Amino acid sequence: MEIEYGWCTPMSAEFLDGLKSAIRKDIEDDPDISPCHTGSLKVRLSSTGPLQDSVNGEVECQCGHTLATFSGSSDGSKLTWKLKG
Repeated sequence: MEIEYGWCTPMSAEFLDGLKSAIRKDIEDDPDISPCHTGSLKVRLSSTGPLQDSVNGEVECQCGHTLATFSGSSDGSKLTWKLKG
């Protein structure tokens, strides 16, 4: 599955690989997070906290429909997901 990442705020490069890997794994492991149209998924991310230690994001279908939102640690070690209807 192709995933396009977009950053709403700058993010420390040290976290990017782990975060992308965790997001991909969670999306692929959850059958409820599937696009309604063919093409890549879009993941929009923003870092929060004084040390950029937290992240918020959303997963969208190619058509713009939000499939899920998530928040958690910037290194991807703990992400909490909410599915959208």
